[in-house]
Amino acid sequence: MPPPLWLKHIIGKNTILIRYGPIATLATIFALLGGLSIYLTHMYLDANFWIQVSMDDNTLSSFNTFSVHWSLVGACGHQYTGSSNDNCIQNQFVNNVALYLNVLNDATWNVTAPIGTFDSSTVQNPPPVKYIPGREKLPAEEYDAVLAIDPFLPYTLQKQFSILYYPFDQHSAYVSLLAIDTDSNQSLPISGVIGYGSMVGWIGFSEFYPTTVGGETLYALSLTVYRQKMVKVFALLLVVTNWVLSITILWMTVLVIFRANINDGLILTSTAVLFALPQIRASMPDSPPFGAFIDIAGYFMNVGLVSLCTSILLFSQLQYHYQPVARE
Repeated sequence: MPPPLWLKHIIGKNTILIRYGPIATLATIFALLGGLSIYLTHMYLDANFWIQVSMDDNTLSSFNTFSVHWSLVGACGHQYTGSSNDNCIQNQFVNNVALYLNVLNDATWNVTAPIGTFDSSTVQNPPPVKYIPGREKLPAEEYDAVLAIDPFLPYTLQKQFSILYYPFDQHSAYVSLLAIDTDSNQSLPISGVIGYGSMVGWIGFSEFYPTTVGGETLYALSLTVYRQKMVKVFALLLVVTNWVLSITILWMTVLVIFRANINDGLILTSTAVLFALPQIRASMPDSPPFGAFIDIAGYFMNVGLVSLCTSILLFSQLQYHYQPVARE
């Protein structure tokens, strides 16, 4: 099938263009797409990350939360453990304790409900954890709390919404801690906070911050989760798969434009790929709503490219195979 006239005028008798024309065309289009993807991603992230936003109590309801399991495991010093030395002893805390979260200061704790209280008699009776083998190191009492995930990272004036970084996003919850001896109404020192547990597809860790302010020690905790490496690898694999399929359809389109002999059934696969792209996007683990940077640099470009190529391929097939009805 001879090439179109406009292509004949461009190529002429230049054998180099005839031989390497499709490859050069593909490389040029790919370079333009790469540059456009980088530009759109940079523009999109800047537009979302450098705009100051405000957050009130109503907006918190639309964000995720952490379900946190709390317990008191022991203390250090004879005045807290009832021992004759200052060692740290697990499950021997002899004070009656109330634990408060996010209390402004020591003066307001008595008008705030604690998330849980600890009755020291449970470790003095002794409780079942003392005489059941293997349970002597378990907490005597446990209680739960729900913490709102802070959606803005880092915690600065220019706040950033982390889900745009999927699958490299991470989410944090921040909380201040206050332990009160309910017998003396005095605050108790907190020696440390240990975070552990599991979330499917996520890895969590905690950081404990004791800070001295004006002779008083304040305690804070940050809980952070980020996606497991397997989740990141699988999500990126799907992004790469979308690009491979898109570039394959682009290459097929370039060959058809240069009048290469392509099987009709193979050309129709571009339509299948067009409808497969959304399914691949939806199969990502915890796939976020449209708007992450993988969409601007990937999915959006993939759908646009395959849609354009599919239209060109179908119109080309109509042009090549259409034969006017012969009049008698």
